[in-house]
Amino acid sequence: MQADGLKASSILTEMGNVTAALKLQGVTLEDPRLRMVLKGLAKMKVEQPRDQARPISKRLMWDVVQRAPPKAAAVFAIAWLTCSRIGDVRRTPASDVTLKGELMELSWRQRKDWRNIGVVTTVRTGPWREFVERHLRLLAPTDTLGGDWTTARFASLLPKTYSGHSIRRGAAQFALKHASAESVRTLTLHATLTGLIRYAPLAHRRQQIRASRALADAGTGDEEREP
Repeated sequence: MQADGLKASSILTEMGNVTAALKLQGVTLEDPRLRMVLKGLAKMKVEQPRDQARPISKRLMWDVVQRAPPKAAAVFAIAWLTCSRIGDVRRTPASDVTLKGELMELSWRQRKDWRNIGVVTTVRTGPWREFVERHLRLLAPTDTLGGDWTTARFASLLPKTYSGHSIRRGAAQFALKHASAESVRTLTLHATLTGLIRYAPLAHRRQQIRASRALADAGTGDEEREP
């Protein structure tokens, strides 16, 4: 069990962690921004923990894609490359996916988070390209990538200890090991860095994300946290 926010018993520890992270970024104890950050942390509401999908590793995801039917392989590959939900990818029309050399452009017209409808995501495909390209050849422009398959049917092809959301979590964790939190936030289409915290694989990654968010809030005079 993990929590999106902080448990009551960990707020003091978190205040110390964020203070240390901000100091590494040049924020001293005398800096008024630090006082604003600590004040905001002290006001944080305690959130109840909730179950989180087990993140899938890149190696296991690759094995799944290689064994999956063409339709599932393409949907899984795109979900991994874009750190997306299976449901969002399977509802995407083939015409909204464009392969340009090593790049793939995806225009989001069907998403669970409606505020990101219309956003275009561009990623490098690497070895995942062949699975996407193979499936696109079989589709008419108006066909959706997932056809009549439900999200549950796609998820059933994953190992038993994983769920559909395991791909989004696993891809985000992998990305956080190789890119900045802000770059990954842009890829996952989270509104703020706060929303990305639950995807961070290690404590120091969570600390970095919280520190970045704290600095951004302090710089704008915003002491309120995202609900």
